[in-house]
Amino acid sequence: MAQVRNLYADPALIGLGASRVRHLVWIGAAALYFVVSYPYQGVLYTWCGQFAQAVFVVLCGVSTVALLSQRASEFWQYRIAAPLAITALALTMLVTLAAHGNLTVVRELLLLAVTALAFRATMAGDLAVVRALIYVSSAALVPAILVTGMFYANWIDWPTWSVDHLDLADSNPLKIRQEWADFDYYLPFWIAVVPHSWDVADQGFGLHLIRQSFLYMEPTETWYYLAGLFWIVLADEKMPGRGPCLVVLGIALALSFSVFGILATAGALMLVAAMWLGGRSLVLLLTVATLAALPFIPLDKWVRVLGSNKAEQVAFYSQNVEVFSNLTLLGHGASQHEQPTSYGFLIILYSYGIVGFAVSLGVTAAALWATFRLLGEASTLGWRRFALFVACLVSIALLIKNTSIVPTMPAICLGAALGLRQARLHPLARLRAA
Repeated sequence: MAQVRNLYADPALIGLGASRVRHLVWIGAAALYFVVSYPYQGVLYTWCGQFAQAVFVVLCGVSTVALLSQRASEFWQYRIAAPLAITALALTMLVTLAAHGNLTVVRELLLLAVTALAFRATMAGDLAVVRALIYVSSAALVPAILVTGMFYANWIDWPTWSVDHLDLADSNPLKIRQEWADFDYYLPFWIAVVPHSWDVADQGFGLHLIRQSFLYMEPTETWYYLAGLFWIVLADEKMPGRGPCLVVLGIALALSFSVFGILATAGALMLVAAMWLGGRSLVLLLTVATLAALPFIPLDKWVRVLGSNKAEQVAFYSQNVEVFSNLTLLGHGASQHEQPTSYGFLIILYSYGIVGFAVSLGVTAAALWATFRLLGEASTLGWRRFALFVACLVSIALLIKNTSIVPTMPAICLGAALGLRQARLHPLARLRAA
């Protein structure tokens, strides 16, 4: 009971006076959890039924109020870059909205606003929001992991929970995913997304298994929303309940087995090792050498080493991507069914055009620059800078497979990294940095 109470009454989650729990932070984190993962968190999306979009808008408002209630300070190193990136993204979306009236743009504008406020709240050194988000994410995973285990143990009458038998709307992402997927999708007890097949697949690295997405529709999305949080927990030594959160998030990541996420993590750890052994010069040398070698790497052969299904995926997209065939400056207003075949972030080219794609790349480059600067924070962060660097870099890398123009998880991870730095600054240095 004492451990539960300590987790609930985390000093970062209670009032500054007595032991008053900051309920607004917990409510805001729960709302933020839905907002940032919509519509890729198949469980919560399905619970909303026909009112998912309305619920999204309402919870955006709840998140906004909660995030505005947190103290904030201007982090002098990014007092220009952060507002500039947010403004550029917002203007790009507004121009596309005015040109085409696509309501998807409204959703991403709301997501941008909430993401910007989350970044503002976390980088000030108040870790309440990101800690509460981690607790909510971990708590939601526990029943999903248990139900998935029950499913494969045949303790559940699993055929009755097929998404084809649940009367889901045709627009539901789970239903759409079922039509496109190599697996059958199930929703046991409406709290876990379970891909199921009698034939395990070659997932790379010589392993044959069925990857689990748990609450999300794809293993890659599981990594996008959880991998950064895992490394933040590792760096946040003073976080109550740190061990259980690491275990739950680690199990989810391991069983999701996102090949791209694993490769991105391995690359980030290689850069960490380079920083440890040779400093910034070796990191820069490895980065430049890797970028220079990319055009000469036989991608198809390297991918086939990972797994036959990955090679087939690369071959399919390399031969069928059509998004480059009808480029415009400001994008299109077509519905999802009219979108050309694309891959991950390339859909930004179609939705927001060349201008939006360029802005997205610029914002990503700025976040990448800020991420590499974390490696130089030995005096304030110590070894924690390595974990925070991995959190931010993996989140940024996974943007390649993300279809939104808003870099939500990289922003939250970078904000948390800056917040941990701010919290560890000497009081006089903190005043100079404000």
